[in-house]
Amino acid sequence: MYRILKSKIENKTAKIGIVGLGYVGLPLAVAFAEEGFEVFGIDTGSRKVRSIRKGESYIIDVPSEKVERLVSSGLLNATDDYRVARKLDAIVICVPTPLGKTREPDISFIVSAIAGIIRNRRKGQLYVLESTTYPGTTEEILLPKFEEGNHKIDRDFLLAFSPERVDPSNRIYTTNNIPKVVGGVTKDSTLSRSFCTAR
Repeated sequence: MYRILKSKIENKTAKIGIVGLGYVGLPLAVAFAEEGFEVFGIDTGSRKVRSIRKGESYIIDVPSEKVERLVSSGLLNATDDYRVARKLDAIVICVPTPLGKTREPDISFIVSAIAGIIRNRRKGQLYVLESTTYPGTTEEILLPKFEEGNHKIDRDFLLAFSPERVDPSNRIYTTNNIPKVVGGVTKDSTLSRSFCTAR
């Protein structure tokens, strides 16, 4: 599984999914598409999906001309339907985690995204959590959920965490060149290092 996925990433035939098309997810989707990957953005916000399909950006750091070009080329797609996950090789979760009353991240959007993915997953996928959250979320929340139904890490899927490093309007460090920290849950899951830097 590791070798097959690694090969797809290296030759850019891997199909990429970005869950959450906000100020982190949309620039990330555009960056992967600009590198030649076929990207599918998934967002439950129908307004965002419609905007992208029309080639219109709602993020200040992403010009509409760029979105329109990538949509027209077929490299950038948007949907609110998680069924597209069935044909993806790697899925990055970039949903919001607003602070609650106790000043801790609300991970309900992460949990919802995981549920959507699990309903439509297939073996051989890489999952990367990029949403801002507290330590332990990947191993304590995501791993048990993805292992439900006799699925096993390394055998059926890979899992990693790579915290978002977005600084809106920064012209020096952008999504394409900002240093990334990536932590795989297992040795094979560190494959995500090459994936996260493929853009």
